Amino acid sequence: MIRQATIHDLPAIAKVHSICFPDSYSSQLCKLKNVIGGGNLLVSFYREYLNDNPELFWVADDEDKGIVGFCMGYYMDKDDQMQNFMKHNRFKVLWKTLLLMLSGNKQTWNKMLARFKHKPSQSDWTIVNDKNEHILNNQRGDLLSVCVIPEGRGKGYAQSMMEAYLDAMKTHGRKLCLLSVKTGNLRARRYYERNGFDIYRTRGEDGLTYMKLL
Repeated sequence: MIRQATIHDLPAIAKVHSICFPDSYSSQLCKLKNVIGGGNLLVSFYREYLNDNPELFWVADDEDKGIVGFCMGYYMDKDDQMQNFMKHNRFKVLWKTLLLMLSGNKQTWNKMLARFKHKPSQSDWTIVNDKNEHILNNQRGDLLSVCVIPEGRGKGYAQSMMEAYLDAMKTHGRKLCLLSVKTGNLRARRYYERNGFDIYRTRGEDGLTYMKLL
């Protein structure tokens, strides 16, 4: 069953995230639950998005396995969720990041090195398709994540969640949906292209942003 997420789904959503993205920096932070400042930061992170835009947060609730996937995002003119998350969890994030670095966690080191190399005064995105540049941020949304754990795949959950998400975007006045994906994730790229997404911009050899008119 595809339905809108509730606050009670957040622990299961965090678990799905950790399974689907085991090497992500955010999943690494959640490995340290029994230290000072412990707790599941993914639950706090997704709570910000659920509280702000519940209509954009969908889950796949399998009859036998429970929550096996989720799909969520945000409106691009109302994108302060990450800022609010850091405001409430900055100490925890910094403390856990330090502990992970001291333990030699590779993913955390890579994340920090990438941040030091990044020049915030320069955009590292290159627009390669400007046909929808006339659509402003107050008519755009971003599909931040759509994922299903291996045990729940092959049942059409991802497709149904994404369709529900895009319908909600359109219902709330959005005309363009963006999403970002790593260049090497060919499986995801083929999936988005089959669903009518076109390449909008590139980030060197690291990432792509797709777009779709609603």
